Amino acid sequence: MALNIFTLVGPTSIGKTALATELARKYDLDIISADSRQIYKYMDIGTAKPPLADGRWLIADGKKVRFHLINIINPDVLYSAADFARDAQKVIELLTLQKRQFILVGGSGLYLKALFEPFFSAPPRDLSIRHNLGKESSEKLYGRLKVVDPTSAERIKPADRQRIIRALEIYQQTRKPLSVQIKNQNQKTEYSPYYVGLTMERKLLAEKINQRFEQMVDDGLVDEVKNLLRIGYTKENNALNGIGYQEIIRFLNKEISFMEAIYLAKNRSRQYAKRQMTWFKKVEGIKWIEYTSPETAFSKLIQQYEKYLN
Repeated sequence: MALNIFTLVGPTSIGKTALATELARKYDLDIISADSRQIYKYMDIGTAKPPLADGRWLIADGKKVRFHLINIINPDVLYSAADFARDAQKVIELLTLQKRQFILVGGSGLYLKALFEPFFSAPPRDLSIRHNLGKESSEKLYGRLKVVDPTSAERIKPADRQRIIRALEIYQQTRKPLSVQIKNQNQKTEYSPYYVGLTMERKLLAEKINQRFEQMVDDGLVDEVKNLLRIGYTKENNALNGIGYQEIIRFLNKEISFMEAIYLAKNRSRQYAKRQMTWFKKVEGIKWIEYTSPETAFSKLIQQYEKYLN
């Protein structure tokens, strides 16, 4: 029987982490993050990470909430949905052994799909292979993919460097095209989601998204990006193509003005939120909560969690 996991989803900026933290404090829960950007170290402001002590603990009013799968890799490391599913499973197994209750929180639909609807048991990532592939241009990598795995090349966009590298990495490890392995292998899931989703009137969410990015800028996003570049990370690293980081890098490179960078980042955030909602609206069984205020949303979240427990 699959383990049922309480899973809170919703678009960026809506307030998932804050509500999840309050729920975790009330019921003494751990939180497993399903966020495709908060996995990266040194990227705190632009990914809206909670202020964690020692990279894991959030302490508020004397109570500690432990987060998992935040700050786990460097920005130059490629990290796939399959990697997340594997790492999340390890955390779930550990917490189960420790008899710790937990919830899953995030807006990365592909990560959640990989955990709850696994379709292919991919080999573990090979950092040496990834490093060597990362030295080549995206155009050359895509050309190689079209030769060794034309089916995957049709499915993957030429600009999707991360997925191209992952497909080539798997081919080098197994000498079999990724598309063939996916076709020949199906897995049964060990987990089932108890999905609760947050939604908000579109105009209000757009305002929240704009306000949050402005707050990121006020909190020092530009300096954070400067620090990443100083350490040695570049726009070629997939992590720095994230919303906000890409635009600030373009500003620092004098390609666009500061105001244009802010405008573009806000616009990308709103577009991302729209894509997230489109994704989650297609998922069956989500119990939706209309976010009108933090208090009302939290009250409804408690009701859903009590139903989940029963």
